Order: sequence, then C-alpha cells, then structure tokens
Amino acid sequence: MSLDTLRSSIEEKDRAIIALIAERMKIVQEIAREKERQGLPVRIPYQANAVLDRATTESHNLGLDPIPIREIFQILVRMSEEFQEQWREKNE
Repeated sequence: MSLDTLRSSIEEKDRAIIALIAERMKIVQEIAREKERQGLPVRIPYQANAVLDRATTESHNLGLDPIPIREIFQILVRMSEEFQEQWREKNE
C-alpha cells in the first residue's frame, strides 16, 4: 500500500473515533439528566475508576500499551464530568 493510501485509512479511523466520541457525549448528556434526577453528584470516583480499569483491561487484551490508552480515557472522563457540570449550571 502507498503512504497516501495508508494515511487516508488513518484519516477514516480518526473520523470514526471523533464520531464515537460525539455519540459518547450524547449519552453523557442523558447521564447528566439522570444524575440530577436522582440527586447524584457529577463526579463519582468509583465510576470513573471503573471506566479507566475497563480501558486498561481492554487495551491489554488487544495487545496495546495500556498507559496511553488509560490517559486517553482520563481525558474522556474529564470531558464527561466537565460537560455534566456545565449542563447543571445551565439548567439551574
């Protein structure tokens, strides 16, 4: 395969990753609503840890270095928590 073809393939995967993040954030909005309805805090450390542990395990199962994957998921968790906080402030 040519370098251009390989780069094009990477670009497709990047777009797919971004689309999945957008889908994830739509779910986060529903989570924000449900947490508010139940009177739960935005930040639930054991849940964040469960997400990070799942990412670590899955990356290991797929033969990937779990450290950078965990870092990516730390960013996703932070994005989710920040979104939920902003959503609450907006809806107060």
